[in-house]
Amino acid sequence: MNIVINGVIVVFISFKLKNLLKIVFIIALIVVLLVIFGTKEDSYPVAGRNMTCTLVLDPGHGGIDGGAISAAGAKESDINLKIALKAEALADFTGIKTVLTRSTDTDGSENGHYSERQNLLNRIDIIDSTDNAVLISIHQNEYPSDIVRGAEVMYAETSGSQELAAIIQDNFVSKLDPENRRVSRPAPESLLVTSSIKCPGVLAECGFMSCSEEAERLSSYEYQLKIAEILIASFLQFSSDKTA
Repeated sequence: MNIVINGVIVVFISFKLKNLLKIVFIIALIVVLLVIFGTKEDSYPVAGRNMTCTLVLDPGHGGIDGGAISAAGAKESDINLKIALKAEALADFTGIKTVLTRSTDTDGSENGHYSERQNLLNRIDIIDSTDNAVLISIHQNEYPSDIVRGAEVMYAETSGSQELAAIIQDNFVSKLDPENRRVSRPAPESLLVTSSIKCPGVLAECGFMSCSEEAERLSSYEYQLKIAEILIASFLQFSSDKTA
């Protein structure tokens, strides 16, 4: 059954109870899409459209590499993965092809040897081997002072990256935190993933683990879902602009 809401077409495969959570996901995404893409009918992306891009979701860190740790003990790697999995579920119902660089709390150290550089190179291999890839690498930030907060998006030097970063940053500010004065900026060369990829790609620092208030929000299911919604809606906007 297809449902059309203000120009957004949503395809529900089944109304069985086991699909209830997924239906909730897509309803939440519809709300965000309606807000982000304005009121003109032709400005809405269509769920299930014929997209040529594949969204690569890269949940930063993992396994023994927990990344930034909040004062309450929350690990960045766990938050990154939860956001990525929510984004993947939303993408699935909007017809977006996705690839995850990791889908569990792993870092490739099962053989007893861990190399951060090799872990990153493995992720780059996944990205570069994906046809028509667009990368969103999901991370959380930290700073010595707990008063610093706000999402920030950095972009690779590849074509389309700056455009995608600007879309995500604008949506982070307008839909998540209107007081955030940060703007998207080039990713430092020291960031191996963004400096090595060949496709459009961004690294999204979704918040600061060092800010207790923000870290608490980042640890919540609802806030993670909001971030996932924004990432998917921004990708749809980016893809729509590319295929218009």
